[in-house]
Amino acid sequence: MAEEQNSTQEQIEEKKKEALKRYEKLIHKLKSEREELKDELDRDYREARRYVRSHPEEGVLLSLLGGIAIGYLLGKIGKR
Repeated sequence: MAEEQNSTQEQIEEKKKEALKRYEKLIHKLKSEREELKDELDRDYREARRYVRSHPEEGVLLSLLGGIAIGYLLGKIGKR
């Protein structure tokens, strides 16, 4: 009986170690993906800023049109 319990305990401990290794591997993978996404977002943000600085009239036009569209939609929703 005692040998069976020791064997069972060892199996449980081994499964815990394997699960912990898989968990740590997943955490490491998610951290690396997070860093890649952060770098990509930073690049996209810098590119967008450069574009807006070089084409300010388009940014103002898009903002104006967006404001009109949102105002129109809010007006339609408010009438209900």
